[in-house]
Amino acid sequence: MRNYPAKLLLFGEHVLLLGASALAVPVPAFSGKWVWKERLPAFTEHLEILLQFIDSKELRSIPGLDAEGLKRDIAEGLVFESNIPTGYGLGSSGALCAGIYDRYVAEKTTDTVALKSIFGQMESFFHGASSGIDPLTSYLNAPLLIRNKTEISLASIQRWNIAPLVFLIDTQTARQTGPLVQWFLEQGNNDAFAAQLAAEFLPAHEAMVRAWQEADAAEFWVHLRRVSRFQFEHFQPMIPRNMYSIWEQSFDNQDISLKICGAGGGGFMLGFARNEEVLQMIMQSFQVILPFETKTTA
Repeated sequence: MRNYPAKLLLFGEHVLLLGASALAVPVPAFSGKWVWKERLPAFTEHLEILLQFIDSKELRSIPGLDAEGLKRDIAEGLVFESNIPTGYGLGSSGALCAGIYDRYVAEKTTDTVALKSIFGQMESFFHGASSGIDPLTSYLNAPLLIRNKTEISLASIQRWNIAPLVFLIDTQTARQTGPLVQWFLEQGNNDAFAAQLAAEFLPAHEAMVRAWQEADAAEFWVHLRRVSRFQFEHFQPMIPRNMYSIWEQSFDNQDISLKICGAGGGGFMLGFARNEEVLQMIMQSFQVILPFETKTTA
């Protein structure tokens, strides 16, 4: 049975809203799949939401989607079994949308733009307006490069000699995406903040994304650290209090750097390490997830 991986917005965060480049990647450590259960699952809140989704206009209006077949299978014991944490920015609803489209649309399109539109419509049931990037990443199981908000292509990434170790710190803090997006957009209306973004943050961000694609370690670490410091100094509502200390310490340690993951404000924080030794030090104080491995480490 096919797995539908979680998604991680490796680079992009809120500046994606400004047309900056973003890179979304599938996360094999977390995924969902369709599973038949011999006994009917107990009625849960998740099942109730799924049934509401099946009857929604967002799903029913997808051309060629067999919503009645999905509803019948659910009643007979089909379950979308997932270990993707909800509310952590890893695309739990996106994986579900990808799984429904893949299983219940007979004649599927291969056009990326059309798929993005379809998935955006489906996922809008869960989040209001949706870009469709989460389910598209899960469905294609491939890294996607987003430019100018709407230009999406399969990302071309060179092979690293020694790739930075990517890790996620569980902040153990709940988050709400909407208020943080609103805060960022309001800050963008401040002329001084907008000028700093344009002069300092966006050039560093674009250079960081380009260096990652080109597997240029020297350039990547330079610009990553610029991004990290700017986020710490200017995006503090998006950084949980329990992350302040380790984030400040990272400025004096050339082997680690942190950045906001997705909307920020809770859920996961995203980190990069040069070696496993520094990662072991972090694991002594925090629960750490290695997103590109198929098991978690605590």
